[in-house]
Amino acid sequence: MQSFTATPTAETAAPDHAHHWLIEEAQGAQSRGVCKRCGAIKEFKNWLEDSDFITNEEHRVAA
Repeated sequence: MQSFTATPTAETAAPDHAHHWLIEEAQGAQSRGVCKRCGAIKEFKNWLEDSDFITNEEHRVAA
């Protein structure tokens, strides 16, 4: 597991770069991510809700 030593920053302002997230290994419902460029912190969920994916049949119908 990686150790993070970033200083938290506000995510209200648009960054002047694309974030490059280092995300902790999944050990629960969420994992903490830290941008390796600016230190921004974000929580990432470790699951997909039913509405987050499309089934093969739905994909064929949509095509």
